[in-house]
Amino acid sequence: MDTTPLGRTGESVSELCLGPMYFGSRVDRETSFELLDRYYEAGGRFLDTANIYATWVDGYDEPESEPLVGEWLAERGVRDEMTVATKLGFGYQEVPASLDPDLIHQEIDRSLDRMGIDTIDLLYAHVDDPDTPQTDVMAAFGEAVDAGTVRHLGASNVPAWRIARANRIAAERGLPRFECVQPRFSYLIPDRDAGFEGQLPTTDELVDYCDQHDLTLLPYSPTLQGCYGRDDRPVPEGYVRSENRLKLRAIEDVAERKGVNGNAVALAWMLDRDQPTIPVLGVSTLEQLDQNLAAADLSFTDAERRRLNGIESYGFDQWDMRD
Repeated sequence: MDTTPLGRTGESVSELCLGPMYFGSRVDRETSFELLDRYYEAGGRFLDTANIYATWVDGYDEPESEPLVGEWLAERGVRDEMTVATKLGFGYQEVPASLDPDLIHQEIDRSLDRMGIDTIDLLYAHVDDPDTPQTDVMAAFGEAVDAGTVRHLGASNVPAWRIARANRIAAERGLPRFECVQPRFSYLIPDRDAGFEGQLPTTDELVDYCDQHDLTLLPYSPTLQGCYGRDDRPVPEGYVRSENRLKLRAIEDVAERKGVNGNAVALAWMLDRDQPTIPVLGVSTLEQLDQNLAAADLSFTDAERRRLNGIESYGFDQWDMRD
C-alpha cells in the first residue's frame, strides 16, 4: 500500500485508512481483530476512531471502538508502526457536545486511557462548536500538542470558513493548525438541499481551501454504505439527481471492464485525485475489506479518467484530465 502526505506535517500515512467505528459493538471482537489483521497484512498503518464510537448502538452505552483498537495494538505489538487518529466534540453519555478547553483535555485523557497509549497521532475536532471561541479551542489543542499527548490536528464536520479562521488564528499565535479535514465525501454528489444530521458534506469551498493550503482530505462514507457495488445497498436518500445516474453508469462500466467491485472503482477514483485524498474505509466483513483494498491496485486509462472526471465534481480545476 502506498502512502499519502498528511498536510504540511512532512509525514505520510497509508493511502487507505481503516475506520473501526463499529468494532467491538456491531462487529464482534474476533471479526474486528481479523479485519485489523487483514488491513495490516495489506500494508495499512492508519486507523481512525472516535471517543463516541459507537455509543448509539443498542446495548453499548460505553465507547467500545477505542478500547478494542487499544487491545489490538497491544496484543499485536504494533503501536509504533500505526498512525492512530481519534476525535472529540460530539456529545455522549454525560459529556455534552462541546469543544470547551476543559472538555478537550478531559476527553484526550480518556481516549488515551481507553486505548492504552501515550500519544494520539491525529486528533480531530469531530464537530464545530460556535459557542466556544476558536481562540480558546486552538489554544487548548496547542497545549495538548505541547504536552506530547497529541501530535497533529484535524477537523471533521466543520465548515470551510471556520477551518480557515481557526488556521489563521493558529498562524497568528504560533499554534499548530488543522492539517487535514474529514467531511462526508464520495464520488456521487449530494442533492443541494440534502441534510445528513450532524454529518457535513464536502463543498467546493472546502475542497478549494484544502487544495490552496495543503490540507489532506480524508473522506468518510466514501462508498455510501457500499452502494457502488452491492445490490442490497441502494443509493442513499439525498443523492437522487441526474448527474449521479451518469456517475453510477460510469462506475459500473469501469468496474465491469476491470473485473472489480464498483466500490473499489469509487475508492480508486479518490486515490487518483491530484489533491491528497485518503478514503476512510468502513467495513464489517473480510470480503468487504478485500474489495475495498483492491482500490490500491487499480489504475485508470486516460479515457476512463476523462469519463469519471467529466461529470460534475467538487472544486475547481482539481482534475488532471491528462489529455
